Amino acid sequence: MGHLLATIVYQALGGLLAGPAFLVMALNGRFGSRWADRLGFPVAGGQKPLWFHAASVGEAQSALTIIEAMIDNGIYSRFVLSVGTPAGLDRASGLVASWPQIQIMAPPVDFWGAPGRALDRVGPLALVIVETELWPELIRQAQRRAIPVLMTAGRMSQKSFERYRRAQSLFQPLLAGLALIATAGRSDQRRFLDLGAAEDQTLVVGNPKFDNLVKLAKSPLPMTERPLGRKVLVAGSTEGDEDQLIVAAWKNLDPRPHLILAPRHLGRLPLITNFLKGQNLTYRLFSEREGFDWPLEPEVLVIDSMGQLAKSYAVADLAIVGGSFWAGQGHNPLEPAAYGVPVIFGPHMDSFSEESADLIAAGAAKTVLPPELSEVLTAWLAQNDPVLVGSRGRELLANREPLGPRLAALVGRAIKAPSNPPM
Repeated sequence: MGHLLATIVYQALGGLLAGPAFLVMALNGRFGSRWADRLGFPVAGGQKPLWFHAASVGEAQSALTIIEAMIDNGIYSRFVLSVGTPAGLDRASGLVASWPQIQIMAPPVDFWGAPGRALDRVGPLALVIVETELWPELIRQAQRRAIPVLMTAGRMSQKSFERYRRAQSLFQPLLAGLALIATAGRSDQRRFLDLGAAEDQTLVVGNPKFDNLVKLAKSPLPMTERPLGRKVLVAGSTEGDEDQLIVAAWKNLDPRPHLILAPRHLGRLPLITNFLKGQNLTYRLFSEREGFDWPLEPEVLVIDSMGQLAKSYAVADLAIVGGSFWAGQGHNPLEPAAYGVPVIFGPHMDSFSEESADLIAAGAAKTVLPPELSEVLTAWLAQNDPVLVGSRGRELLANREPLGPRLAALVGRAIKAPSNPPM
């Protein structure tokens, strides 16, 4: 199927299915209240800003790292940041409150002419996609308007690659027309090239979302209140049945450490608390932390609000990174490593394959199969597993250089280059 035909099919079928899908997501709180933005009528824009587009909280943090470096180094000073999720929008709005150079908006839906309208109203000098928000019509309309499209911290898991490859006739010309694809890792670069990205515009740089962790690893560890005589096990970003797996393994430990559960999606909280009740386990929600007293706390603590996981890693003796034991793609193992905490995770870490491999090579992390979890936790608790030395992960991060300034310079050079011709 040629690119033109693939585009027509995408717009026709997508436009028909998008309405019901977006309505369901709106009813579930996935879209928030910025419908004017999403339909292509944003207030943000003017004076040729750089438009950075991010999916959610983590990607928005990456974008802000690059934007801050561009401002600090005098490369550019006017920005629009679009963030796809309500949580990401709220978080980004709070982060940029002291930066008048940055305007926040929700991105347009990719149908019904919304991308073209949004581009005309924002009037960006360039569109910078953070990680892998490949919305075909948004990219196509930008390229038609001779607006350079760049990608920073580009990531592509094997699962995503297989999905994009099935629609390669749609994506190949779009990727080939990108002015810059700065990927997070070598495997990401290879997959983008296999999909048709231009080799001379594609290079490996890394992910700036880790810059804050690099800074943390270079700084003295924060002073935190810890339970006397008792270890703390933090299970972060758990998904599916991982909480049950972890609780079952934890119940076999003697003595039991405090267990902190942090589900990836807060909508799973009722399932988790009902499971804990069914196991006759007492628990406490982190939102009830006023008057928090470690010695008197129940054995299980459940994080029920955004932004608390990092604070929990600060008191951890061992971290389990979820989304990795069954069929997920894993979550960020560098977050606990920045605090000097040893890390274990399951075999499915495709989204962070290079980061997890680096930690394993340093002796700061270990891959554990689900049936082995209880045995590994028992061995670690009994002798503070000498294979896992959390300080090595912290040292690994501390030896890295921040990537924000380098990416800021690359973006700066790219936006001064001649624009791509209209398609």
